[in-house]
Amino acid sequence: MEYFQTAWRDGSSLNKGLTSEEFFYNQIYNALEVNVANRTLPFFNADAKSIPVELSTGKIINDENLIALEQISSKKGYSSNVWIYGDVLDKMQKEGISLNLRRDAEPALCLTKYANYTHLNKPDLYIAEGGAKTKAQYLYNYDSLDERSKKAVDKYFKNAVEVNQVHAEENLKNYIDNLKKSKSQVLPRLEAMKSALKTAVQNSEAILKKGNQNCDQNVNFAPVINAQIRHMCQVNTGARLKNTSNPAMENACYDFFSQIITDTNKNKGQKWMVGEAVTKAMSAGLEYAKSCTSKDFNLEVRKNREEQSIKTEKLKKRGYEGLSY
Repeated sequence: MEYFQTAWRDGSSLNKGLTSEEFFYNQIYNALEVNVANRTLPFFNADAKSIPVELSTGKIINDENLIALEQISSKKGYSSNVWIYGDVLDKMQKEGISLNLRRDAEPALCLTKYANYTHLNKPDLYIAEGGAKTKAQYLYNYDSLDERSKKAVDKYFKNAVEVNQVHAEENLKNYIDNLKKSKSQVLPRLEAMKSALKTAVQNSEAILKKGNQNCDQNVNFAPVINAQIRHMCQVNTGARLKNTSNPAMENACYDFFSQIITDTNKNKGQKWMVGEAVTKAMSAGLEYAKSCTSKDFNLEVRKNREEQSIKTEKLKKRGYEGLSY
């Protein structure tokens, strides 16, 4: 009977003495190390056309967990960006469905939380609606199953692919609409986004130096953030945007990671903390790209939508309390 890792278990020998949060960032660092050595960073994958989706619920994963899933997927050479909870696979197996993992299968630990992103008119996508319903739990890539086992979960696959297609079409429309807006409309939003990037860079630099105190090099996260923004705009729109990658950007990104990894390993820095610093920087690029494909790119539109949402909630509350409108 195949063993599937499900929810995080404190004290397990598999944890390598780390907390769930430390393990989460440590796996990203380890994946980065392999992807840099093999030049397989997901930013530069020409075949990447979709954002990670959880198979059993069809939920799109669009937060820090995305960083972990994409890095591990690239590390293992998976072509799919569809994932499924280990808890779901475990339950299917206990119900009599025989499932087998490929010999080199590796689950990804995710820290489930609100993605803070609107998709298909659903404001809060909580990826723990599936699985063990605990914060830290494992997911397996669709390609980590053997061919026979894939057929046992294919009934979920169509839904996951359809969700991603609708998501990409919606984002592409928003992206084009945002480009058409005049600078006077979107300039305030752009300035706010750039300011957020600067803050994120400063925070990442602080975390990196704390995790690798002997690091004396100047750290420039710009190549990583720019690569992440370009990559996420691509996958958020189903790879329908022109690929603007260039050798200079790619080489700068690989050089950046190579220097950090070499320095961390040489000075025996805390890998999980370095992984956290890099993840925070990439997440800033992720948030920037999501803003470019959002309906409320214009700050005034965003403000009006928020005000309308607050007004609607107040009206609902009054109704619950038996008050007249």
